[in-house]
Amino acid sequence: MTYTFMASLDDWGRIAPVLVLVGMTLIVMLVDLILPHEGERSKHSGPQNFAVLPILAFLGVLGSLAATITLFFLGDQQRAFNEMLGSDGGSLYAYLIILTASGLGILFSPAYLRRLDLVHQGEYYALLLLATTGMMLLAASTSFMMVFLGIEMLSLALYILCSFVGRRKMSQESGMKYFLLSSFASAFLLYGIALTYGATGHTSFAGVAQAIAKTNGHAPTLLLIAMGLMAVGLAFKVSAIPFQAWTPDVYQGAPAPITAFMSVGTKAAAMIAFVRIFGFVLWPVHLDWQPVIWVITVLTIVGGNVMALVQRNAKRMLAYSSIAHAGYLLIGVVVGQALGASAILFYLLCYAFLNTGAFGVISVLEKLDNSGSDAEGLRGLWYRRPILAGLLAFFLLGLAGFPPMAGFAAKYYLFYAAATSGHIELLIIGVLASVLGMYYYLRTITTMFMERDQAAEAALATVPATPAPARSARRSTSRGGTAVAERPVATKVMKPVGEATAVAENKAGKLAVFSGIALGIAALGTLAMGTALPFWLVTLAQQAAAMMFK
Repeated sequence: MTYTFMASLDDWGRIAPVLVLVGMTLIVMLVDLILPHEGERSKHSGPQNFAVLPILAFLGVLGSLAATITLFFLGDQQRAFNEMLGSDGGSLYAYLIILTASGLGILFSPAYLRRLDLVHQGEYYALLLLATTGMMLLAASTSFMMVFLGIEMLSLALYILCSFVGRRKMSQESGMKYFLLSSFASAFLLYGIALTYGATGHTSFAGVAQAIAKTNGHAPTLLLIAMGLMAVGLAFKVSAIPFQAWTPDVYQGAPAPITAFMSVGTKAAAMIAFVRIFGFVLWPVHLDWQPVIWVITVLTIVGGNVMALVQRNAKRMLAYSSIAHAGYLLIGVVVGQALGASAILFYLLCYAFLNTGAFGVISVLEKLDNSGSDAEGLRGLWYRRPILAGLLAFFLLGLAGFPPMAGFAAKYYLFYAAATSGHIELLIIGVLASVLGMYYYLRTITTMFMERDQAAEAALATVPATPAPARSARRSTSRGGTAVAERPVATKVMKPVGEATAVAENKAGKLAVFSGIALGIAALGTLAMGTALPFWLVTLAQQAAAMMFK
């Protein structure tokens, strides 16, 4: 028996967004080789490397976005490479989410790398683009083989990026924990895929769905075990309880721009693969797996919010917040089919602006020793850096679900999907947990706006308002008329602590404009997604979800 497959031009056209990213990755690595290398460290400290490479990487993301939008209007929505990858509306919608997170992560990186004096910018941006490529492959997978390849591609790049700050032990620990635990999860997923093939004789989604359709609504034992193993692997990637233990440590130790990127990109890719597999392929036997996913959903919603209550570090708080949001997204998996998938797609697009914006502010504040995002670093931020405090409060209110930010529209449509599908209990649990979650968001805002940095104020209190003038005049005492000459007093003028800190940390210089652009995009996206765009984007998500499994 022989098998021959020849890729056509249509196949290559259907994955054009991926090809653009891979091509730009190669260009970034080549340009990194030809940048000036004068002196011992100019390659790593020269301004060219810190500006040229991120601009090239961002242009690659913009090119991939342009190819994605083109496929929306001109694509044939067919699968490519022998049923391996989809170019349907759901895949293209997923590309928009992942590329948004990637583009913002790239823009947050130049100032961060310069401020921390991190070297090897070429490798950094190349790995970031490769991780983005892996996420896109995972989200567009229509074969279990591509699911595994996509997960491995994004994971291998993120292992290195999480431990990129070599001088920070916590960053090294972050990469090692992610590597070890992700390897276990990948093993579970791979065994699940192997057993699925053993139970159905297929690895393509279409073939597995056809085999399952003949089971009369109940999966055989081998397929039940396969579904359990795949659920474990995917639940790890989306940070669902009880597979969330890696999330706070990895998010806290990784460079903040990478945390911003992976907190959205990895979750989006894995969640879309999750709903494509369980919400479509395995839906004929949903009575077998739905109770388990229901329990995981409730545990993740409640546990993520409860554990976030006791966090004093903003990165760890946002990590547990990310776990809670994974629980909300799992409601869409329980709902299943086009309704659940459309709710997930819209929620993830809103979440992309909210979460990357919040972690983007943290990236501006983060120092080499990983401080700046704890309660002490955020205390009184409004009095030191009011713009950053206002932006962080804006994103946190959006994550909490306050209108008119994107978080309210996202949660509204997701809870609407739960109610429409008959899962009123998930609606009630989700609403109550959202109210509980408001506490830790508002507590962080209170720390920034209503508490003052006592150490800074104590230092400022020792500084006189105006230096005392030197007096050399003679004055007479009331007794004896003796003239006493006063010696001029030298007064040391101290810089305000906030100013001194700003000067000490302002190594990024003009590169800070990249972070400013990214924060502006995230803020505008957050506001637009909650006011002007939700109705149109919900309709687009519904159309995209309807084409996810044709």
